[in-house]
Amino acid sequence: MSRDILTILETDQLEPSASAAAMCDKIRAKHQGRVLALLYYGSSLRAINDPAKMLDFYVIVDSYRKTHKNPIRAGLNALIPPAVYYMENENADGTVSNCKYSILSLRAFERRTTKKALLSMIWGRFSQPCILLFPKDESIRKRIQNARANALKHIARETIPLVNSSISATKFWARGFKESYRTELRPESSGARSEEIVTRYKDRYENLAVVFFGNPNSNGEFTVPKPGGFEKITCKWRWFWRRFWGKPATAVRVLNSAMTFDGGIDYVLHKLKNYSGVTIEISEHQRRHPILWSPILGWKLYRKGAFK
Repeated sequence: MSRDILTILETDQLEPSASAAAMCDKIRAKHQGRVLALLYYGSSLRAINDPAKMLDFYVIVDSYRKTHKNPIRAGLNALIPPAVYYMENENADGTVSNCKYSILSLRAFERRTTKKALLSMIWGRFSQPCILLFPKDESIRKRIQNARANALKHIARETIPLVNSSISATKFWARGFKESYRTELRPESSGARSEEIVTRYKDRYENLAVVFFGNPNSNGEFTVPKPGGFEKITCKWRWFWRRFWGKPATAVRVLNSAMTFDGGIDYVLHKLKNYSGVTIEISEHQRRHPILWSPILGWKLYRKGAFK
């Protein structure tokens, strides 16, 4: 099974845009010698030629202590992963790209894609398509791809007890992603978002369903193994605890990022502009001390309609 999953994961690979490749070069230069690979994911990958989309990367590193110049930040990265950075880059054509990237160690990435990890932030996210970029060597590439395969196995295991015995590939994978999204703080509808992502990559998820469940029946549905009643109950309890702990954990990560986020105020303003069309000019002092200025900046944004 693992070999078949790895073959499908290889079909996710695409050539990154020039702007994405240039941003990766800048990230690697900032953390020189520490980056083992980058994972390009998210809405900018799904709209790969849209220059307005913010680039999203997970940066896999060998050591938090050696990656961060600040030991406190290194400790927080280990305690409340991932650490988040914001970066801009001027492209060769004169346009400016921006990105948010999250730092996670290779060992943490591998651990958080298995059943040892209760929360689904990593194994849920990296069950979805992403591009593996600039792995340091072949052994690193294999470890990351194997971790992604484990993530798919895990989300399948945690979805099977929630569905009926016969179901389409779209409905099956969308149900798993819906449950994963419900454990995080998200503005969009979990159900609509999960259906959209699975439908966009329908062939991928059809092929994965064949690997897990065999060929579909004449109705295009797959026969999913029927777990016992006890497994159904325990699975639902696991998802309950993920929701119970996941939302506060997301809030803690956001707070940690707000306090330590390089370029955080620029990132927040960029996101608000995308959602509401509203932005404001800020001074260098406000950029350096966003927490001190946050009440005034928040009031200005509110007056301009950013939160309506």
